[in-house]
Amino acid sequence: MRRITVFRIYLCALFLLSLPIVLAAAAAWQPPSQPKTTVIAHRGASGHAPEHTLSSYRLAARMNADYIEVDVRATKDGKLVALHDATLARTTNVETVYPHRSPWRVSDFSLRELKKLDAGSWFDPRFAGECVPTLDEVVRMLKAEHVNVPLYVETKQPGIERAVARLLQKHGVLQRRSVMFQSFHPESLQALRPLIPRGVPLIQLVGEKEARSGRDELLQQIAVYADGIGLPLPAVTEEWVRAAHGRGLMVHVYTVNEPHDLARLCAMGVDGVFTDYPDRPGRIAACRRLPRH
Repeated sequence: MRRITVFRIYLCALFLLSLPIVLAAAAAWQPPSQPKTTVIAHRGASGHAPEHTLSSYRLAARMNADYIEVDVRATKDGKLVALHDATLARTTNVETVYPHRSPWRVSDFSLRELKKLDAGSWFDPRFAGECVPTLDEVVRMLKAEHVNVPLYVETKQPGIERAVARLLQKHGVLQRRSVMFQSFHPESLQALRPLIPRGVPLIQLVGEKEARSGRDELLQQIAVYADGIGLPLPAVTEEWVRAAHGRGLMVHVYTVNEPHDLARLCAMGVDGVFTDYPDRPGRIAACRRLPRH
């Protein structure tokens, strides 16, 4: 009986000694955070400023976007510029400055000629005088202003991959792995793969028509050379997201501007969304989702 009493006293003493440690550990413990859906500023903060201008990129950074998308094309003299369209008519005053050079293809103009264009007034007079920036100018601006938001580079035409990789390498972007690449052209992503470090993601963009036909075969092909798929908003379903994740592919969706769409996609578990308004997603709790298993 005495042995039992001594043993109980020993257990109580041990408990009291260990109690502060247990309580401290409990106080310090936090539940594992749920990964948030990546917010990609579509052509910069293009809902608030003219797309693919330095103003748009600066604003996207201030709005705490996770990535800034930069579409890249080559000029007639081989310079890399940030432009979405193959022609200049929609986002510049090219028809006024060069009225006799229709259809105003980017590839028909030198960089010097492009720099004479106004790329901001079409959006709002407040942005009059904005120029078409080069990729080099975009990277230099972000570095000079200590903006640490990674780039999400889309190669808009095959054949520019080596020049893009060389420029980003020069500025240390590839070394920091602070970049992601996407393209509608499989051959462009395949050309990029040997030019970039391991771990830099490649995302295959697909159109709506393509996304609605032959899903499993398409995913099988993409998984060979890419790390993710970019889907148009109207084509995204839970089955699509589940099938892509089953292949180990990330799912990024374009272009998501309405809160109800964002909430629905985040509930599905998509990995990222492109948005013209990178200030909106951060306010939506639905973008917190459970980790995939």
